[in-house]
Amino acid sequence: MLIFKDAFTEDELASDSFPLKLVDNLIYEFKGRQVVRKEGEILLDGANPSAEGEEGEDGSEEHVERGIDFVLNHRLQEMNCYEDTATFKSYIKGYMKKVIEYMQKNGKSEADVAAFKTNIQKWVVSILAKDRFKNLAFFIGENMADGHGEGQVAIVEYRDEADGEVPYLMLIKEGLIEEKQ
Repeated sequence: MLIFKDAFTEDELASDSFPLKLVDNLIYEFKGRQVVRKEGEILLDGANPSAEGEEGEDGSEEHVERGIDFVLNHRLQEMNCYEDTATFKSYIKGYMKKVIEYMQKNGKSEADVAAFKTNIQKWVVSILAKDRFKNLAFFIGENMADGHGEGQVAIVEYRDEADGEVPYLMLIKEGLIEEKQ
């Protein structure tokens, strides 16, 4: 399994256990789904709890968590501070500067850095579009939430598909470390 960690905070932001695609060699998009889980319950794809006799009532109170699977799995925490584009622009400008320095420090060619600058600018403009931005949610990892560094903000966008609204997690490739587990 591949774990995608923030290059600056080492927060686990996603894994390849979710359907993913790399868009324009720039943004990883992870497809998620809404889930309901009981505390301690692990459901494997294709499992049928009722057929396996696991739904009996034992009278104990159970903790139930609801949310997007990748948010729950990686303990991402929602941020409500990007309610306007100006605040997000300020964050993304500083973050892009860090990513470019990180790319240069790690031996990326000037052509790669220039291509990144051009492509990331187009992507940022696309998510700042008024109709799109208002439908985004923003999340951070545990270390960043605890004040241990300034890292990547994970962006979640709901998209209408045949089977309803589907959450997609978007992460900037160059701000990630891929770690094999």
